[in-house]
Amino acid sequence: MVVRIVTDSACDLPPELERELHDWNVRTIPFVFHFGQESMVDKTMPMQTFLARALQQWPTTATPAYGLYASAFQEIVSAGDQALCITITGRHSGACDTARSAAREFPGQVAVVDSRSLSLGEGFLALAAVRAARAQATLEQIVDTLQDMVSRIRFFIGLDTLDYVVRGGRASRMAGVVASILQLRPISTVEDGYLVLKDKPRTRRRCLERLLTLAEEILPADALGVMHAAAEDEAHALAQRLAEITGHPLEAIPVVEVGMALATHSGPGGIGIAAVRSIDSEDRERRFTILGRELPRFELPRVDLPHIELPHLPLPRRRSRDDDEPDQRH
Repeated sequence: MVVRIVTDSACDLPPELERELHDWNVRTIPFVFHFGQESMVDKTMPMQTFLARALQQWPTTATPAYGLYASAFQEIVSAGDQALCITITGRHSGACDTARSAAREFPGQVAVVDSRSLSLGEGFLALAAVRAARAQATLEQIVDTLQDMVSRIRFFIGLDTLDYVVRGGRASRMAGVVASILQLRPISTVEDGYLVLKDKPRTRRRCLERLLTLAEEILPADALGVMHAAAEDEAHALAQRLAEITGHPLEAIPVVEVGMALATHSGPGGIGIAAVRSIDSEDRERRFTILGRELPRFELPRVDLPHIELPHLPLPRRRSRDDDEPDQRH
């Protein structure tokens, strides 16, 4: 019996790392987006084609259906394996709740982990889960590893405009107007799974510089990556600067384009940085890391020291200033 991984199409990795997921037969549950009455599956068309059509009619998105999760879990459990499902943050999507509802049909055989993230943040978790499963870790061990990683994921995304967030109903129209007038390029981060405003620099250049500053503040990191929506050149340039600042090899900083479902909410020009912070040295123990290594846990033997009675030694009286002055009395 092995642990098989299930994720959703909000999970992003570059092709060379996606192959690891494919080789482990990872199931990806797709999001759906709608152009009016027409439904389409996430990541089934080129981004430029999607954006060209979206300019005519901006799409909406929908949570994957219950039956998709239930079917994936059934296939895995029927084969004698266990399933671990990793979802986009449950704070902004119903996917996690849907997956958990389907998992209740398979008690003890299926676990669901809320990534409290999206895109590369979710992708780093899926990659770690696959590598742990290939190393024959148990379902419980992998869940523990991922929960630890979730607490260490940091995520920053800069938007070129608030227009598309307004269209998706996640910001007021007035906020969009003000941001446009002031040339604001809002930067969001993830806190406990919620996307919250981190900063609001003016101009695109300042936004990109601020992203680099935020990334530098969270070092050291086990993993770094850049994601974007139709901003490939800027994303690669950002990765180059990130390598220079952090010392991470450029080839170890993946650059990925998000799918249509996420681009619906960010709009073209969205660009961000995801990271998995390193484990503090005092907290290091045996666990699987994003690189697939195991860190050994060192158990120090307890030593009981005997109780020693120290002899009482009278201390000399402290000399005062008066002791040093000659007696002036006659």
